[in-house]
Amino acid sequence: MYSCCHQVTVSVSCLDPFPSGRILDFLRLKLRQLTACEGRMMLIIIALCVAGAFAQVPHRCVTPQAWEGKLVEVDPSKRFERIAKLSYDANNERSRILEEEVTEQGRSYYEDILLHRENVGYRINLRTKDCERFTLREPFRRIEVPTSANFTSSGYVGSSAVESAGVLVNVFSGETENGRYVGSWTDVGCVPVTDAYFSTRTGFIHWSFYDVTLGISDPNIFIPPTQCP
Repeated sequence: MYSCCHQVTVSVSCLDPFPSGRILDFLRLKLRQLTACEGRMMLIIIALCVAGAFAQVPHRCVTPQAWEGKLVEVDPSKRFERIAKLSYDANNERSRILEEEVTEQGRSYYEDILLHRENVGYRINLRTKDCERFTLREPFRRIEVPTSANFTSSGYVGSSAVESAGVLVNVFSGETENGRYVGSWTDVGCVPVTDAYFSTRTGFIHWSFYDVTLGISDPNIFIPPTQCP
């Protein structure tokens, strides 16, 4: 069957950015310039674009259960920050942190081994080699998208305008029985990028992650040194 639309060329992309305040004016102008048949075709294309946009809303993703990376933690209420290497093992509910701690009193260097299934933690002063054993009273903190999370937005860390200069992340937020949170994870792989948390008990804590690699390079790092009690 011959179609009056057989020569219609579509030049509008669903992904092209366009100022939201001018969208209706743009569509009215385009529809006035089209024939009836072309107008029907344009409406079909617009409907497909809208449906595709809603279909692309990210859902909760599954974060890797074991990884290592650099951690920057900021706690403004306590005027505290630390730069660390984090080894995270959610499968066994344990973590190890090599950290440089910065406070108003200066800089300190520690190794923390946190074994949540045993409710035991160790803090080793890397200068003096002293080791303190203590009881863990907080549950293992999972760095993942909670099951109750709400998708907030997507965006590029860095820039999408320059090749290889940015990474697409999805932001999720919500509330648990312990407080409110908001975090971002990569669109591909669900690797954590930021994790911010607030409660009346802890105040505001913000974590940022860099140079994440999957897996634990040496499982023996979770074994306390011999000088530990």
